[in-house]
Amino acid sequence: MTNKVALYARAASKTGEGSIEAQIGRGKAFVADRGWALVGCFTDVENNEALFKARPGIKSLCTYIDRGPIDIVLCDAPLNVSDNLTHVARFLEELGSSGVELWSTAMAERVPLHNLPYADSGDQGKEATASVLESSRGIRQAGFGYKLSSAVDAQGRRIFGYRVVHPEQAEVIRRIFRMYAAGRSPRDIASTLNAVGIKGPGGKPWREETIYGNQARGTGILNNVLYVGMRHNAEGEFDGYVPALRIVSDELWHRVRQQQASVRKRYSHFW
Repeated sequence: MTNKVALYARAASKTGEGSIEAQIGRGKAFVADRGWALVGCFTDVENNEALFKARPGIKSLCTYIDRGPIDIVLCDAPLNVSDNLTHVARFLEELGSSGVELWSTAMAERVPLHNLPYADSGDQGKEATASVLESSRGIRQAGFGYKLSSAVDAQGRRIFGYRVVHPEQAEVIRRIFRMYAAGRSPRDIASTLNAVGIKGPGGKPWREETIYGNQARGTGILNNVLYVGMRHNAEGEFDGYVPALRIVSDELWHRVRQQQASVRKRYSHFW
């Protein structure tokens, strides 16, 4: 019996690398290689203001599944279904209750609940998928500069883990970037923030390591690419833009990169 497949693609643009067009192309090739039957394509252009179940593509896909039997929903990667691991897990459970499997072209296999990739990487830390699925208490924190919204889906259910920019913390981040770009050291910046009573991530005092982190691994306030709206997957690869989560301008971001290069060059003379 031939598997009937519905393809879902989501990206920040319709064309280009990682685009909806590219995802559909990879999906069609994946389906053809396995002799499956593609019965429909559903797409959403990246929009963090849209709630998961309220996205036109997801909404149409769910309606299609309810009306006509399919065997597989195919996506490029679980993060293309949603940036939030809990959304993907709940979607998987809903698919399972209808006898539908979720497959990923990037993983080249079925996506089971116990094998969901981490939703984020870097200095936000990693929590096991199982703990996220057990309850909303297992969801990772939004990350400094962001807060969890009380948004609800089309059915009025709370969407756990939905992130939006935290205005006050975003201004602290921009302040850190400006101070560092002006030549202030991470230690000096941390001392200044602590002196005026500004809390760091998790409500803890600021440390220079929290600010500077590790540039190669993308950790630390100064190296978090999400602050310029760039999303990375669990492998640290570029996974699209999220304009709604941008906090720092490109100009300020590049000034910090130049200052980091200048500091490295200055200290290299001592070795």
